[in-house]
Amino acid sequence: MKFTPEKYKIEDKAHKPFIDSEEIWDIINSSNANKERVREIINKSLNKERLNMSEVAILVKADSPELISEIKQAARELKERVYGNRIVLFAPLYVGNLCMNNCKYCGFKASNKETIRKTLTKEELISDVKALEDNGQKRLILVYGEHKKYSPEFIADTVKTVYSVKSKNGEIRRVNINAAP
Repeated sequence: MKFTPEKYKIEDKAHKPFIDSEEIWDIINSSNANKERVREIINKSLNKERLNMSEVAILVKADSPELISEIKQAARELKERVYGNRIVLFAPLYVGNLCMNNCKYCGFKASNKETIRKTLTKEELISDVKALEDNGQKRLILVYGEHKKYSPEFIADTVKTVYSVKSKNGEIRRVNINAAP
């Protein structure tokens, strides 16, 4: 089975799941975790190339102690190359909690009528970023609900705003995104 990114253009449909669990199981069940293929995928990851769903499934299905050990060693090596001998933490910054979905596990879900819905204004975002910088934060993860208001353009604008803020304690050096695909 071949991963096709164009299949994952997701329409905004309130209360409709977009994760195809049947397809995920098909990929997992059809994946062949032979040693050569697992090692190819490990090398691809060590070259910092993105893995597709089929490749991840092959790694997940590896059951040989030898291959599992190689996967773990590669993960350690890649982590060391990227981050060195340190643990990197990201401060969450909730930009907005509007949501059209009803994921059972999530407090942002549309059916949660007790949640006060809020999207930060540009001024509020700047104020929050300054406060985080003043407390020594250098890395953020911006969190958005799944809503049409949070378009790629909106998200890009918030990221630009975050990177534009400079405080007495420095600036944000890394922004990660937690948003709908």
